Amino acid sequence: MKRMLLLILVVLFVTSCDSQSDLIKEGQAYKNFRDFEPTDATEYDGRVKIVVNNAFVEKEIKLLSSEEILSFLNNETVLVSIGQITADGGINYVPVTLSAKGSSYKVTMDYMKFATLGQATESGEFLGFKRVGVGLRLISQITTFESNINIGDLSSIGIAAKTGKLNGTLMIEVIGIKSKEVTTLLPLPSEINQSTIQSAMQALATIKSKIYDKDTQLYPQVMAIKEPKKSASDSSKVSSSDKGKSETTDSTFNGTNKTIDDKVKLQFENNPAKSLNKAETANRLVTEAFDFLFKKDIEQSIQKFTECEQVYPTYYSVYEINQLLKSNKESLKDKNSAKWAEVAKTMLERYSWKLSDTIKGSLKQLSGQ
Repeated sequence: MKRMLLLILVVLFVTSCDSQSDLIKEGQAYKNFRDFEPTDATEYDGRVKIVVNNAFVEKEIKLLSSEEILSFLNNETVLVSIGQITADGGINYVPVTLSAKGSSYKVTMDYMKFATLGQATESGEFLGFKRVGVGLRLISQITTFESNINIGDLSSIGIAAKTGKLNGTLMIEVIGIKSKEVTTLLPLPSEINQSTIQSAMQALATIKSKIYDKDTQLYPQVMAIKEPKKSASDSSKVSSSDKGKSETTDSTFNGTNKTIDDKVKLQFENNPAKSLNKAETANRLVTEAFDFLFKKDIEQSIQKFTECEQVYPTYYSVYEINQLLKSNKESLKDKNSAKWAEVAKTMLERYSWKLSDTIKGSLKQLSGQ
């Protein structure tokens, strides 16, 4: 009996290790990363729309006052991105936070005050999104000597460095924020340890508080990019040719023929995504609204349907669907409520005009048909 129990424990341990190894291996694939990628800060040069006296005004971003820039940069986030450094020096961003033994990583912690802008090619093909703004960046370039280190947490990195489980360097960037006080506050870290990380975090918190000072000048930069999610068919086309629609050849790029991919265009070019007409935008919002609906997140679903109404009020039966959800909102906050099936049935019977077969199928399932 004891031998059998010991054998079971050994099997469970080996299986657990294999699962962890598979998770890390699978996480190395870029196709699994769905967030914004941090980029080297690049000064943004273009025209943007701002609100002045309750009206839209288009101005060159470099001509905006600090107050206007802060009004334009109306989003804030703190994001940790983990990139695994490949043998050829490239970086694959991964959706996991646990290290593999003997691997090198670039861990980027960003505080951004930003606006998200869509971008297209000159021909109108949608390229993706870029985050334009100002902020603070803490970069840890590390090499791990053990597996399963939580490299998504700065304190864990400091502890691991102290115990000899990893080593590396620490770098601080102040992006688009200029003042004498900021320059004075900027620390000069070198190696990674608990004290340098703590000092860096304290300095960044103080610098962050200076963004709204009247003497601080702001210069928005491209800080992160995100390509649109490709379908399986798109991925297979790209992988078979290693080129495809997402790349073009520019004979004037440094005087030679070089392939410029979407990431480079997103970072350095500036073609607003005007090709995204209101019908395309409305379709995206409806898809997102139904995704939340099928997860039974009534608050987010109503929010997306409302956004769609604002963009395209007469799109399909969006108004009627939204009114149906709003009138049953309190009941639908309970994910186990029978009202979900009733609402789904009503949508199918009255408001399914032009909805995709996939959405209709999910509505039938939700209605219990």
